[in-house]
Amino acid sequence: MPGKSQIADRIAARGWSRAAAGTAVDAVLDEITAALAAGERVTLTGFGTFEPAARAARNARNPRTGETVAVAATTVARFHPGATLRARVASGSTVALDELVGQPVVASGASSRTSHDASSAAAKPAKVKPAKVKPAKKAKPAKVKLTKKERAAQEKAAEKAAKAEKAAKAKAAAKAKAKAATGKAKPKGKKK
Repeated sequence: MPGKSQIADRIAARGWSRAAAGTAVDAVLDEITAALAAGERVTLTGFGTFEPAARAARNARNPRTGETVAVAATTVARFHPGATLRARVASGSTVALDELVGQPVVASGASSRTSHDASSAAAKPAKVKPAKVKPAKKAKPAKVKLTKKERAAQEKAAEKAAKAEKAAKAKAAAKAKAKAATGKAKPKGKKK
């Protein structure tokens, strides 16, 4: 996967000096970044369009702990490829972009018409199959690795909660027993 320095090397192979190629790549990327930061749309004919897009605030989930985290609103960069780029990627063409500019874009699988078949019937549009949509899977809560201290604290808290629950049940049972013994217990059933 080529990075910035590999792109500069490829440009240098076309006859530029390595330093000039690196400077050119940096300059182009800096100008695109500055324009996006200023909220401007950058269109490179034949290649594509970069544009800033607002992303609303949302709640996300920390995959490690599983807890909900508020994510602030932000602006992100979006890229929409141009027709020439899409056609070259689809066909796997390695022809230089400047050789393709101004030429008609032919969709993959289609052929350009010659004079002898220009009078023939119009080409049938390609059949488009609807995409299969699968329901999204619900995310599983993240497994959390605890230290010994955290695990011990969790176990202690669980024991304390269990003891409190047991004491509350015993207290309620004792109250019910005391009421029954004194005869103050209300009879259950329908009132007449």
